Amino acid sequence: MKKLFFIAVAAISLVFAACSENKSDEASAVIENLKAQIEAGDASALQSTLQSIQAKVAEIVAKDPEAAKTYVAKIQEFVKENKEKITAVIGDNAVAQGVVSALVEAPAETVVSTLTAGQSVLNNAQEAAEGVKDSLNQAVNDQIDAAKEKVGEKIDKAAEKANEKVNEAAAEAMKSLGL
Repeated sequence: MKKLFFIAVAAISLVFAACSENKSDEASAVIENLKAQIEAGDASALQSTLQSIQAKVAEIVAKDPEAAKTYVAKIQEFVKENKEKITAVIGDNAVAQGVVSALVEAPAETVVSTLTAGQSVLNNAQEAAEGVKDSLNQAVNDQIDAAKEKVGEKIDKAAEKANEKVNEAAAEAMKSLGL
């Protein structure tokens, strides 16, 4: 029952945090949520919250990198102070431990810069893919146009030859009739 209560509290705090424009308030809500989960010893809820922090940071970075630095710094401060407690609760979960390590070991600016650079690389890759797609479409269209032109030329030549044969046959027929 306690676990369900804390999961509900976690969900509610994340919803309220997501609705807030102030990243410091969001961080405070997440920190309160983390405190409650640590006190309850709820490993699954704590792991879920840690993973949602990672997703939230990526979301904030995409919109406002400076606000993301503030958010990360506040969360980092709490996680650094409570690393042993958090580690004791999450146990062997490698993903959660990785998130804790990333938050504790890397400065906020590094976390944000890495995510910003990753987003930039992703954007550049998407633009390059669009360019390649456009180039391929143009090349295919050019080949289709060239093929249509060649087919048109072949049809014209065949029609010319057919007309010549018809004219020759008509001339022979007229000659044989004596006209």
